[in-house]
Amino acid sequence: MAYNDSIVIQQQAPAHGVYGEADTGLWSTYKTVWAEIDDSTSSVSQESEMPVFEDSKSFKLHTHDAPAVTTKMRISYDSQYFFIRSIRKEGRLRTVLIGSAYDDE
Repeated sequence: MAYNDSIVIQQQAPAHGVYGEADTGLWSTYKTVWAEIDDSTSSVSQESEMPVFEDSKSFKLHTHDAPAVTTKMRISYDSQYFFIRSIRKEGRLRTVLIGSAYDDE
C-alpha cells in the first residue's frame, strides 16, 4: 500500500461578515496528509434541468495523520473539492474517507 498522493483536508473556518453576521463560506486547511487514492465511481445524474457530474473517490490514510476528521470537512485534491460522505476505520492504523465531487456540466 503506497501513500503517494498529497491531499488537503479542509474545515469551515468561523468568520464574520461586515455586520458581524456568521459567514460559513470560508474554508481553511485542517491538515495536509499523504493518502492512497482509489477511483470509485463516476456518474451523471439529472437534477432539475441541469446534468450534474459526480466523481467519487476513496482516500486511505493513516489514522494518526487526521484523528478528528468529520463529514463536515472536505478534501482538496487534483484541483477538485471532495465532500466527505463517510468515514470508515480499517483496523487501528488506517482510515478510509469516501468523498464526492459535484460539477455542473
